Amino acid sequence: MPRPIVLALARNRVRSIMNLQLKSRWVGDVLVLQCSGRIVVGSEVDSLQQTIRQEFEQQPNIVLQMADVQFIDSSGLGTIVRLMSAARAAGGDVTICQIPAMMAKVLAMTNLHKVFEIYETEDEAIIAALRGKRSTAASQSDQSQPAVLCVDPSPDVLAYLAELLKKEGLRPITVGILVDAQVLMKARAPKLILADARLSACGKTSAAALKHHAFAEGMCP
Repeated sequence: MPRPIVLALARNRVRSIMNLQLKSRWVGDVLVLQCSGRIVVGSEVDSLQQTIRQEFEQQPNIVLQMADVQFIDSSGLGTIVRLMSAARAAGGDVTICQIPAMMAKVLAMTNLHKVFEIYETEDEAIIAALRGKRSTAASQSDQSQPAVLCVDPSPDVLAYLAELLKKEGLRPITVGILVDAQVLMKARAPKLILADARLSACGKTSAAALKHHAFAEGMCP
């Protein structure tokens, strides 16, 4: 008799693993969802499913960052597969990145590694999502408009800037932190960057460095 597939950690260790924690942020029009803890049948799977499905109407392009996932069962895997199928049907995708060793083993054993788009780093997954996004007719028409990258930690400020730029016939791309702004620059090549000069990211990236990066990449005149 074949041995059953063990999806992650031994049963007597599952109780010590924390419940699923989700932290989300937008990078342009891609939602990045950082998952930590366990993804199992019950409230954890329900939370993941609800969080992703409520974004489908706005933008069905989602990156799941799985580095801190400690346990996943068959229900968790099945839920992600269904969400991926729903996203693709809506013209988007659900991709995963930074999967832990135990999850990589499970995906290989179940052949699901052939179903998912899997990336080693978060940046690679975001860039792939931005470049490979399946455009709607409306978004295709927007591509002719000059892109303006707006960087500010305040969602209210970003929303205000986006509305002003749209009224001027420009295409706003918004993001809250400079590290993500650099990723967006590689994928979208904006013509103009609007950033708070006081911004910094992890003490390494400043608005001035962002400007230097833009000129180095030939993105801004």
